[in-house]
Amino acid sequence: MKTVLKLLLLTVAALVLSAVLIVWLALHDRALVVRDSAMTPADIVRVRDLLSAADPRKHPQEGEAVRTFHAGGRDLDLVLHDAARRLLHGAGRVVLEDQAARVQFSLQVPHSPFGQWLNVEARARQTVGWPVLEQLQIGRLPVPTGLARWLLVQGLAHYQLTEPVQTVMGMVQQVTLQPAEIVLDYVWRPEGLRTVMLPPADQQRLRAYVDRLVPLVRLSREAVPLAGLLPPMFELARVRAAAAGGDDAAAALENRTALIALALYATGQSPSRFVQEARGWAQPVPRPVLLRGREDFSMHFLVSAVLAAEGGGRLADAIGLYKEISDSRGGSGFSFNDIAADRAGTRFGQIAANDPKRLQAELSKGVTDEDFMPGVADLPEFLSEAEFKATYGGVGAPAYERMKADIERRVASRPLLR
Repeated sequence: MKTVLKLLLLTVAALVLSAVLIVWLALHDRALVVRDSAMTPADIVRVRDLLSAADPRKHPQEGEAVRTFHAGGRDLDLVLHDAARRLLHGAGRVVLEDQAARVQFSLQVPHSPFGQWLNVEARARQTVGWPVLEQLQIGRLPVPTGLARWLLVQGLAHYQLTEPVQTVMGMVQQVTLQPAEIVLDYVWRPEGLRTVMLPPADQQRLRAYVDRLVPLVRLSREAVPLAGLLPPMFELARVRAAAAGGDDAAAALENRTALIALALYATGQSPSRFVQEARGWAQPVPRPVLLRGREDFSMHFLVSAVLAAEGGGRLADAIGLYKEISDSRGGSGFSFNDIAADRAGTRFGQIAANDPKRLQAELSKGVTDEDFMPGVADLPEFLSEAEFKATYGGVGAPAYERMKADIERRVASRPLLR
């Protein structure tokens, strides 16, 4: 008996020591990838223009014709790094080679005595179809190929990316890796992407909020105030969350869907863009949705709120900023009050996701525009690119940063956004 106990203790000790050794080998004191935390405005414009030009909906073809998409190495690197920041709260880098690609990630590990950084480096080799993972190293620890592929599958499942990745892989027929660019040969299947973007359970949830909108806007003859739509929509969120168990996760999910329905309606987009069956749903009568008397404010607010509730306030900042930079180059012009609507919406979306029950409770009391959107009538708007640079020095300049800080103070002063 003593011998068995001794062997058991030795086995446990060996396992513990092995685990400690593995963790020590996996963690580093320094990050492998050190980069700025955000994409620059020029980066945002570059990637947005690239994706817009490659949008398959702009180049319709009959049947399942094979299409080709080219992306430069820098563009791919920017997108990967931004995804690493938003999804993993780390930094990423991709380096394209001849028929191969190296991908690196650095993720910060809090409160670890073995090191503050988990550094991951992988190499994929071009084959017929998709590249194959042929090397993975975590810190100083090389990982066998079979185990590496298993870890990849588990990682996709953990971040709920299995279905989207499988859908995309089913459309892409060949990936060609070159030192300066990546080339994708693919077949466009929008129905599969719609299911990925909004799974069946989310589709049914969205229908409940679209149905709720129908009577809310029916009696309005001209425009609908956003402050009048928020309480009944979030009351439905509260009721549905309570029926689903009443925890924060259920409340956040319902809040997010309410915001999606409102954003689609305010921007004039039909749910059928994402849900084919929505063509048979009851449709709300089209009406302008106003925030502080302006339709553009409600659009900025709601789109930013959705993006923030989906899991990335910084992405909402980037998209709002991109829109204003784009406007200054020939559209309506750069407007600081639109940036304020973006920031207010971002904060609203973050609260909807992170403190969902409080938001539902506050909205149940009724709200006015002033509760969630600061006064912005005195902020400069409709600035051309030349005027914007001459007066504020461009994004990141001291004058611009002072305006940005003022906007943040105004947003933080709103009762619903504290």
